[in-house]
Formats: sequence, C-alpha cells, structure tokens
Amino acid sequence: MTNRILPCLGTAALLSQLVFSAGCGGSNTGSTGSAGTTGSSTGVAGTTGATGAAGTTGSTGAAGTTGSTGTAGTTGTGGAAPGQPACASTVAKAGACAATDQQLCYKTCGPADTGFKSETCNAGTYTEGSCTFPAGDYTCEALPTSIPAACPTTAPEAGSAQPACTVPACTVCGGYNNAGTPTQTTGYLDSGANPKVGYCICAGSTPATMHWSCASTTAWPCPATMSGVTGC
Repeated sequence: MTNRILPCLGTAALLSQLVFSAGCGGSNTGSTGSAGTTGSSTGVAGTTGATGAAGTTGSTGAAGTTGSTGTAGTTGTGGAAPGQPACASTVAKAGACAATDQQLCYKTCGPADTGFKSETCNAGTYTEGSCTFPAGDYTCEALPTSIPAACPTTAPEAGSAQPACTVPACTVCGGYNNAGTPTQTTGYLDSGANPKVGYCICAGSTPATMHWSCASTTAWPCPATMSGVTGC
C-alpha cells in the first residue's frame, strides 16, 4: 500500500489534479463520451454516363450510269436518182451504139430542162423514150386560158432571145388552153428554125441570160398526165 501512495503523491506535485484522478484511480465515475457523428444519410448519387453518340448514317450509293443509246442502222442505198446517169455527148437518138457504149442514159427535156428522157442501146441503135417529169409543182408551166398580151405574135426561137424574151415569169407563150382543149397560136421554132407545135417560157438567171426555153406538146408537163405532177 505504501508503494502505491508514494508514487501518487509525487505525481500530484508534478501534474495537475486531473492527471492524478486518471492515474491514481478513485471511486468517481468517468463522464459519458460524446456520441459519434452519424454518417450522411443519403449517399451521393453516381454520375449518369453520357449518352453514346448516334451512329453516322451511311451515304446513299451513287446511281448507276445510264447505258448509251445504240447506234442506228445505216440507211440502205437507194436507186439512182431520176435522170441519171446523164448521156455522153456522143449519144444521139437513133444513133449507133456498141457494147462498149452507154447502154442506158438520160437526156434533159421539157421547159427549162425540168424533165428527162431515156436513151437505150437496143440492137446497135439508141432508142429514145418519152419525156417524163419528176413529181413536183408545175404551176409556172400551166397553159393560160387565153392568149397572154405579153407574148410575141411571132414564133419564139428556142434557145435564143428572139423575139425579145421579156415576158413575166410563169408566162407560157405559143398556145393556150381553150376551154380544156390545148390550142396553138404561134408555136415555136427549134434550133434549126423549123416550126414546131409546142410552147415556150422565158428562162435565165439574169436579164442578160434570158432566152426562150421551148418544148413540144409531148414534152410539156401540162396538162398533167403523170403521177405526182401538180399545178397544171
């Protein structure tokens, strides 16, 4: 017992009464310790993850190219043009011909050389066909229904300007259509000054080249006797 008290007394001199009470132990009851702090009631909510980025939409595929149009077929070659081939200068009506000569060719005929006639080598002699005209409007070759006052009173000379070839365009001289019946007045003269039954018009590109272009009644497009010939 003595050993316990001595240390306590020495301790009292050096420390405070508070240390004495703790070290030396008495009958006093210790104070109740303060309650521990209560943890926060609600936990912090976790952060919401960011919404994922939407996937990119694929681009529309390029349209296919349109196929090229097929090449049109070539047009077949047509027959020879009317009035072709032209006759050589050596070909003449009723003239002699051989196997080495043109067997079939054409010459021009009619007013202003608008028609054509064939020359066919037949048994060594050229046979001439009738004057025909391609389809077209032949209003300028229509026979007048009375004698035009501008026409000369003498027969025009084919291929020349005699008498004066000054009648208006589309004026037919040499005869007229008398109530449906072609009637001759002056007729015309051929290149040999021989009288012929037929008609003439003035043809040429300038006043200096105007001349009488004449043809017989059988080589005139009007009155119309062929298919495709109009205006008569």
